[in-house]
Amino acid sequence: IISVNKRTKDFPVKYNNGTPLDAYLSINFISAYGKQGLWRPYSTYRFYYSMDKEDTPDKEVAQNYKEEILNREAKECIIYKDSSAAVISFYRDSAYLIRYLSHENGKWLNAGEDVDDGFNKTRQKAMRQLPAIASFIPVIELLRQTPTDTAGFVSYIKEHGKSPEEYLLEKLSKHKIVVYGEMHRRKNSWDMLRRTIKNPEFAKNTGTIFFELPHHKQENLDEFYARQKLDTDILLDIFGCEQINGWHDKDEFDFMIDLWHLNKRLPENQKIKIVLTDYQIAWDAMNTNEDFENRTRKNRNTNMADVIEKTLKSSTDNRNSLFIVGFMHAHKGRLPGLFSGEGSAPTAVAQLVDRFSDEDVFSIFTHCATISNRGTFGGKIRNGLYDYVFEVNGNTSVGFDLSGSPFGKEPFDASSEIKFNPKTGSYEYNYDGYIFLQKLEDEEKGNPLYELFTDEYVEEIKRRARITGIKDEQKWMYGVALKDLTKGIIIGKMKEYAQENQGKRWNFKK
Repeated sequence: IISVNKRTKDFPVKYNNGTPLDAYLSINFISAYGKQGLWRPYSTYRFYYSMDKEDTPDKEVAQNYKEEILNREAKECIIYKDSSAAVISFYRDSAYLIRYLSHENGKWLNAGEDVDDGFNKTRQKAMRQLPAIASFIPVIELLRQTPTDTAGFVSYIKEHGKSPEEYLLEKLSKHKIVVYGEMHRRKNSWDMLRRTIKNPEFAKNTGTIFFELPHHKQENLDEFYARQKLDTDILLDIFGCEQINGWHDKDEFDFMIDLWHLNKRLPENQKIKIVLTDYQIAWDAMNTNEDFENRTRKNRNTNMADVIEKTLKSSTDNRNSLFIVGFMHAHKGRLPGLFSGEGSAPTAVAQLVDRFSDEDVFSIFTHCATISNRGTFGGKIRNGLYDYVFEVNGNTSVGFDLSGSPFGKEPFDASSEIKFNPKTGSYEYNYDGYIFLQKLEDEEKGNPLYELFTDEYVEEIKRRARITGIKDEQKWMYGVALKDLTKGIIIGKMKEYAQENQGKRWNFKK
């Protein structure tokens, strides 16, 4: 621990990262003088894609904010094993700021900021966090390295690759539960699945399909598939109950309609059971904020695993099953599952492995870019290595096993939330198979389910929001106050998004 007790303005304005204090001061000067183009080179690799590019012009900074930063007094610098550091500075009243720093490639870099009340409490918080920041550094070094010899990658998919449809059908003939780890709202993905179910081999080997949609609407779904006349209003109601503002994936919606048509053509003993697995709030039963606060709470990953286990262990159908779910619920790693709602538990698929066996559960990852659950882009996976290999292979759609492949040995980096965690492991540690659909630059955005957003349904969204405590004047989703939210605004925002980047899913120019 090094005492400082000096204000930022007591030091000359310069930018360097030779020591933790140098880096701390540089970050303050970057903030005070609006040097937006310096954020990326002065920040940890973990923040690379969330920071402005180096050619970003300076921005004007309000004088009072500039003075606040320059007058900020650093109290002390804590260094942990020459790998991570924290500079604690006085903020206001009894609050203190922490500037975390990470030592990467010989440079001290911004690794985030935090605040707490009281100096000693703030110091203890910083000291608890420093080992975690240090643990990221070896992973960062590993992720920055990319194999230069790509011949083995190309030869592997040429020798072992199959079309995605053929690959999926092959796995469905061999494994009790085949998990299709998807990235949500992806047209080319649902198009591939729509082609797959048309093959007679699909119904021959697949007796159940599990979806990441609200399980409490299962009776409604059963009614939808039992009706002799197609009634899409039932399906719209189910999609409207996934999350507070519904699930607007028209391509998934159309896939489920295709399954209705398929079941009508199949003999009784070959019909496919469709099961919803997700735990979502039963908004129909919510009338007050008290109802909302006292609602039943359950871990989503556990709920999905529970539904699948109960369904399969009580079934007399000896055919296998397909589980279509977001890829971060689909990995076999032992990290706690993310986006679970309540409590900490392994992913749905890791739990299924425990309840059945590793051989029974075959999990497939579908190629994408690194992305967060909020949709924040994090660059191409493995620094573009896989995309280059697929390009050399003619960008031909392909599916292949990860075990024993050069792809499988690479560190898993498709999820921004866990890619830097030292316990994350490799692609083959997390998944069994891999599917590449098309060149990312050519991928079109998914189709929104505009018909979900009727005037009546938008009023229901607003009712739900009020139950949770959102006030009418409060700016909420879609950038407007809750009271001003309309069908036109929602659909208008969706159409704006659909036209951005010329309708392409990925923007690699950011």
